[in-house]
Amino acid sequence: MNPSIIFKIANGITLLSWLILILAPNQTKVIRLLRVFVSGLVLGGVYIFSILIGSGEAEGNFSSLESVRSLFANDYFLLAGWIHYLAFDLFLGTWEVEDGLKVGINRWILVPVLALTFYFGPAGFVLYLILRTISRLFIKNKKTT
Repeated sequence: MNPSIIFKIANGITLLSWLILILAPNQTKVIRLLRVFVSGLVLGGVYIFSILIGSGEAEGNFSSLESVRSLFANDYFLLAGWIHYLAFDLFLGTWEVEDGLKVGINRWILVPVLALTFYFGPAGFVLYLILRTISRLFIKNKKTT
């Protein structure tokens, strides 16, 4: 299958998953389905497929930036790298929502955090950790007063 077509399909599935995550954040079963099925099985499967298909043609490795550039010159490895981002960021987003429910973070406060995680995974995660820390401190202070 053409890597460009796989790219478009994976992006569509991921975008739909993020919309579901944002619009139905308190649905624990939905969150787990997105984490296990979409992030794990679907995107993980596409990742493995891309690596297997591209491995016969790929040059390069992970030993230097130049070698990674050579590796990603192969469309299937480039696709695998992109799928890696999609899967990991979606996994992270589902965790943020689930953890946010446990900690007591308002779902509407999570929306910008989820958007940041969707676009810039690690930056969204850092923002979530800051928000989580503030939330826990606020709850702790509220209990002591």
